[in-house]
Amino acid sequence: MRILLTGATGFVGRALLQRLLAGGHRVRVLVRDPARLPPAARRHQGLETRQGSLEREAALAGAARGVGAVIHVAGLVAARRVRDYHRVNVAGTGALLRVCLREAPEARWIQVSSLAATGPGDPVEDRTPPRPVSEYGRSKLLGEQILRASGLRTWTVLRPPAVYGPGDRAFLPFFRAAARGLPCAVPWPGPRRLSFLHVGDLAEALAGLAEGADFPAGEVFHVAGPEAVGLREFLDLLARVFGRRARPLPVPLALGWPLAWVLSPSRVLLGVPRYLSPDKLRELGAAAWHCRAERFREQTGWRPAWSLEEGLRDTARAYHEAGLLPAAPVPAAESRPSP
Repeated sequence: MRILLTGATGFVGRALLQRLLAGGHRVRVLVRDPARLPPAARRHQGLETRQGSLEREAALAGAARGVGAVIHVAGLVAARRVRDYHRVNVAGTGALLRVCLREAPEARWIQVSSLAATGPGDPVEDRTPPRPVSEYGRSKLLGEQILRASGLRTWTVLRPPAVYGPGDRAFLPFFRAAARGLPCAVPWPGPRRLSFLHVGDLAEALAGLAEGADFPAGEVFHVAGPEAVGLREFLDLLARVFGRRARPLPVPLALGWPLAWVLSPSRVLLGVPRYLSPDKLRELGAAAWHCRAERFREQTGWRPAWSLEEGLRDTARAYHEAGLLPAAPVPAAESRPSP
């Protein structure tokens, strides 16, 4: 099958591209900079590269011609301004939809949204009314609404929680602290229950939707790993990977609010995405980010392959092999924490 993939240079997109090429598909990628594609993918005979941006609809002409599926992964997870989220996650999605309606109206459209579009809960399910608490979440929900109103018939949306795995950098500071046995700052009070998903499991879910005989058209699904844990339990599992004890350092969220309000304007001026912002603190202050994926498993047969501990161990191995961690994970049989 010929598949159009957006976001192929990002964390999830790179893992999905590898999975699709290994599955024998011809993959047409829409990227700003082809040099950022993985070297092995650039050499693969099944790769077609299309240079362009979701922000320039005229440059998208021909991108969807002849494809049997579109997997829309591209999006902003951090931005300088609210309008940046909307420019990419909302308007960019609309531009690509219009092109696909002209060029491949019968193609399967698979869109990666986010648990942030639903909002926090313990747990939330596929039918839970969306109540996003952040501008990022609102932009992902608006992207879904544009899809619903587009007139496209064969579409499915996945809402994953926090995605981790080889190639990710967002979780790297936690791994570095655990590998060195250092204290790790955690928000207090923070979420008491969190869902996670290994990037390989998300790639398999997306590829399965493109390949499966039965396509669940017009559906929105949450996808998640087998466990939902609290922050302390997450740090305990991560420390166990390195044979150490967790050392959480609670940081009151109340201290972050004045800092976020001070930094947000300067980050806009300096062109730095607002990772520490009132918007992100609202997400950190939620009681839980826990979603249930049973309905997706029942309808598609998808099953996550990675437990949280083994997924963290796999991620630690990849970080260490890339020279990003000072210590390799200990074998599972030797993972009792040292004093």
